Amino acid sequence: MAKSIKSKIYNIIDEIKDEAVLQMVMEDIAVYTSRKDITDELSPDQQKELDAALLEIDKKEGISWEAFKQELSSWRQK
Repeated sequence: MAKSIKSKIYNIIDEIKDEAVLQMVMEDIAVYTSRKDITDELSPDQQKELDAALLEIDKKEGISWEAFKQELSSWRQK
């Protein structure tokens, strides 16, 4: 089973031609394969911001997925 999944992942990655996309994939994979908690690297201020953001989500004060994608798209255009 794992071999089949790996093969599919290899094929998907092999089709990617955009170096920026490959860089993003590499960074994502590094996060998933790391044994450390990514939040351990946050400064106290960053941790407070993350905690505040999570509280907003719990209170349903976050933005929709569609709004997030639009905002992300505008960041990429800059």
